[in-house]
Amino acid sequence: MAYSCGDIGASGVGTVFYARSTAFPCGADGTSLCNYLEVAPNGWNGTLVDCQGGCGGSPNKTSDFGSAGVGNGEGYAWCSGPGENTLIPNASGTVIGTGYANTSAMLTMCDSTNAGELASGYNGGGMTDWSLPSEEELNALYYYTGRDAIGGFAATYYWSSSQGSASGAAKVSFDNGEWVVPGSGGAGTSSKTLGLGVRPVRAF
Repeated sequence: MAYSCGDIGASGVGTVFYARSTAFPCGADGTSLCNYLEVAPNGWNGTLVDCQGGCGGSPNKTSDFGSAGVGNGEGYAWCSGPGENTLIPNASGTVIGTGYANTSAMLTMCDSTNAGELASGYNGGGMTDWSLPSEEELNALYYYTGRDAIGGFAATYYWSSSQGSASGAAKVSFDNGEWVVPGSGGAGTSSKTLGLGVRPVRAF
């Protein structure tokens, strides 16, 4: 079945935000082929709470930062535990299709309360392959023109699954699209322990 951006995806709950006629590598080891990315709906993470500072769509609420809400809650760490200050093998993919592999690798060295576990634990539509989006997957979501119709994206930072250094990972601002990609030191480093937003995606 062919899908277009804006369609409900194969899960039956997510919205397609990226579609490509030429298949891209995906899956845990990059040997599967996918053509689409879909994103979990607003409210995927439980109770919707006020979206402080504004967010896309109506109602002006989100569950991406936990039950306390943006501005009151702390969001979720990318990683705490053994991988907090260690380069996690196979968790540094940046391109479309690498989010699932990154997330799978994160689960081996990060605590269960962290961003990767949260995203992979979502089972919307009965699917078990939801993940934290890679850098380019999250970038595609930010620039998707129908994002406000999905709703719940707070005007603040969200985690990607793309590790950039032993202690940092890439994030994007859903306020202005600013990327902070670690690895070069200084202002380019985003600590894995920061509390940021999470929205799962899946490739199919």
